[in-house]
Amino acid sequence: MTEQNLPTEPAISSNGMLGEGWLDANVHLPDELETVLISNGKGWTSIGCRVYDRECGWHWAESNGVIYEEKGKIVAECESDDLDVKYWHKLPKPPFA
Repeated sequence: MTEQNLPTEPAISSNGMLGEGWLDANVHLPDELETVLISNGKGWTSIGCRVYDRECGWHWAESNGVIYEEKGKIVAECESDDLDVKYWHKLPKPPFA
């Protein structure tokens, strides 16, 4: 996905289905460890995933920059962080998956 092809920042909607394929994180959540685009809706967008930790519970993790293909999916190694994720967007399938 090139910078020119990245989805635009989400348009706020009341039904959880936002413009350009963005989903409201308060309404819909990705599967655990599913690599997705994440955003706070205020200009910050990154690649990350949701993780569960016995001590912290559910939280978001951000990519450490290692991104690869595995079993027909784009996967990112992520590190736990205290992220204010309001919206997320599914990643496309790799072109040769």
